[in-house]
Amino acid sequence: MRPLLDGIDWWIVLWLLAGAVTGVGELLTGTLFLLPFAVGSFAAAGAAALGADPAVALGIFVFGSGATLLWAARYGKRVNAEPPATHEGANRYIDSTGIVTTALEGREAGRVRVRGELWRALSSSGETIAEESPVRVVAVRGNALVVEPYER
Repeated sequence: MRPLLDGIDWWIVLWLLAGAVTGVGELLTGTLFLLPFAVGSFAAAGAAALGADPAVALGIFVFGSGATLLWAARYGKRVNAEPPATHEGANRYIDSTGIVTTALEGREAGRVRVRGELWRALSSSGETIAEESPVRVVAVRGNALVVEPYER
């Protein structure tokens, strides 16, 4: 009787295992850093399964990983270059108007009511904005709305 693992090409197993480990790691982190190595490993496993020499499979791994890494870097730059959508999160308040409920004293934060919600606010120019003054939201900085006086 032949042993169960007799005749297995261990290079295929090694590349599949490397691809599985890096693929699962990518799924757990979601950073697109491990994805190129998973793609390269699976490509090398395919080459090994087709009978490629281990050196050729290693070359395919390096080329496949490098090409996918370049793609991921270009994709990441494109995604990070896009401005955030103004309708997401606190950015949806940009260009909205509100009323000061606690005066904004120079660079000190105050409070404003915008769309029925009370927010921490900063003056865009650093000028003092009195209580009950109308304001317009011009930006979001951290967890505060940046406002300027608004003439109705």
